Amino acid sequence: METDDRSAWSPSASGHGDAVRHQVLGAAADILRPAPPGSDPSAVTLYLALLQDRLPVFARVMKDLGARVGRGEVAENLFAAGQATIGFYREILAAKVSILASSDQIVRLRQVFQSHDLGPQAAYAEVAGYLEGERGLGRIAADVDCVAAARLLIGACFNHAFMKMLLGDGPEDEAFVSQMIGGLRLGHRPDLTAADD
Repeated sequence: METDDRSAWSPSASGHGDAVRHQVLGAAADILRPAPPGSDPSAVTLYLALLQDRLPVFARVMKDLGARVGRGEVAENLFAAGQATIGFYREILAAKVSILASSDQIVRLRQVFQSHDLGPQAAYAEVAGYLEGERGLGRIAADVDCVAAARLLIGACFNHAFMKMLLGDGPEDEAFVSQMIGGLRLGHRPDLTAADD
């Protein structure tokens, strides 16, 4: 769940979009070193090119969520994160699937992602941090598991993007995200014990 302090997603990072691009470029430099026989560097190149272009936009939406604590409606704030997640995965999934067809490329990509602190854990952390802030203000129920709720929302949106790509059908994005947020059972009720203090 925790991300490395050096992550470009961290609040201390300057030039956030550029920092995320720098992360991806570092990963590209590592992964495009001499490839093992039978691997397809063109598939990896395409994926990383898409990631370099799309990840900073997705990361910015997730980082901006933290600034929304205590502002607007919780469901509306989460809706923006859910929509961004679906859009991000819809744009990169086809390229990612071609990499997943090769076990050598999966292992290589995993190693590079781990060494450059890339992956969905950063998005989970941003949503969970937002929810923790709202829980602290009493805008969601005191017993909400913020980490679990973040994983459920991001995971469901990823799955929705994948199923739409695979089957070409499914609920509209807006309806799906609204349904998932409702399913989180955040309570949107104050912590009554905190109110009594």
